[in-house]
Amino acid sequence: MPQLLHYYRVSYTIGGQLIFIGAMGFLLGVLITSWLNSHFPPKPLLAFAASVIAVAQFNILMLPPLPIVMAFYFLNSVGSASIGIVVATKFLEVFLGRQAVAMSYLEVSFGLGAFTMPILSSFFIAFNIWRFLFTITAILAVVLAYLSTRISFSKKADQTSAPMDASGAADQKPLSAGRKWIVLALFALVIFLYGGLEGSLNNFMSSIFINYLNVVAYYASISVGIFWAAMVIGRALTGVIIRKVTYSRYLLINICGAILSLVLFIILKNALVGYFFVATLGLMMSGIYSITLVYANYSIPNSAHLVTPIISGLAGLGMAIFPAFTGFSIDRAGMAATLWYIVGIATCYLVLLLVINRVRSGKRLRPTHRIKFRPFLPLRNVRFKQ
Repeated sequence: MPQLLHYYRVSYTIGGQLIFIGAMGFLLGVLITSWLNSHFPPKPLLAFAASVIAVAQFNILMLPPLPIVMAFYFLNSVGSASIGIVVATKFLEVFLGRQAVAMSYLEVSFGLGAFTMPILSSFFIAFNIWRFLFTITAILAVVLAYLSTRISFSKKADQTSAPMDASGAADQKPLSAGRKWIVLALFALVIFLYGGLEGSLNNFMSSIFINYLNVVAYYASISVGIFWAAMVIGRALTGVIIRKVTYSRYLLINICGAILSLVLFIILKNALVGYFFVATLGLMMSGIYSITLVYANYSIPNSAHLVTPIISGLAGLGMAIFPAFTGFSIDRAGMAATLWYIVGIATCYLVLLLVINRVRSGKRLRPTHRIKFRPFLPLRNVRFKQ
């Protein structure tokens, strides 16, 4: 991000707008794929989405005028969203009772890619050839498009005796239709906040080290690699931990750990210590998205066709709106104030998660006896499966 902004001689506010445009593309990809996923098999959808990414990356490589870069970044995000929705929905429908374990393996694969690219980025930046990173991602997208036509997909639920999630192995009290809508709305809000949290950190991590800790650019980019290395390790451990710990407890522990890591990073303000807390932050955040997604589907069973696109779409929207404010805040309020704003996002996630746990337990929130919840007009004819 810093190198691209420097090349076009624009501010972090413009960087935030670029992230916003990309996340709007992600949201559009979610909406389109949600319909396509129920009308077409996964192979052509994956191949087409990967092809869109390849075209976008090859064009960004040419470093055209900034508005054209933004347009291709939008297309790139549409393709990324399509791949995510197709794969996540298939996993949630097939691996019943152990969705979190299965999703943790998927997230490890994603994290390995996200970990590798910042390391390559540091190398390319050090030799001032950073633009050729787009060549690598374009080639990978072409390979993915080809492989997606060669792999097979099972449409049957997995019936093996593999280890179950701690929550998946237990019975849960069914929710009424009205309470399901409340729970879905709350999950939409928490994943919206998490999208903002991860999007702000992932896109501005290098900038945080450069501006807050005065680290040079190619060392600052290593922080992203450390963050994603910790993410990969944490996601690998999630598949084991979630067999012993319920979804709600896992999320509570991890978001509290993430908040503590952020606060200590801000207070201590030291580069070496900063790398350590970036690692603990990655460990704590590693499974939050996937377990929130699984927890939502677990709370509203047999509705993956509805829940998964909503959760994924709101995560993308959070990745759009919050980083745009983050870039604006860096320019106007400074990095220290921006970091406390990011802590505030994580704290709001924690508060809403506590509310979700209370609603799911059947306990009445004081205002609810006066409020009759109604879904938004476009969803009023949607029914949950029993």
